[in-house]
Amino acid sequence: MKPARHLVSTRRPVPASRRGEYDAGWARVHAEATARGAHAWRFVSAARADLFLEFLEFRSDADPRSAPPLAEALARLEAAFAGEAEEWEEL
Repeated sequence: MKPARHLVSTRRPVPASRRGEYDAGWARVHAEATARGAHAWRFVSAARADLFLEFLEFRSDADPRSAPPLAEALARLEAAFAGEAEEWEEL
């Protein structure tokens, strides 16, 4: 049986004045996640230019967040731009 997929979604408000800092932080998260076989996407709200929705998707038996470089990149992003995360499991 194929391992299930796992999805982490995060809604993250980002002030316009700090968008460059956020973009750089997300670039680190994206690079570290994809280097470990995960998928990482982000979207901006059509109604609010300061609200982002991030997705990190991976096999449930291969959580890339345990890798120190990705864990550090995620922690830095969260410390700078606190978000609201939810975790989902594939059915």
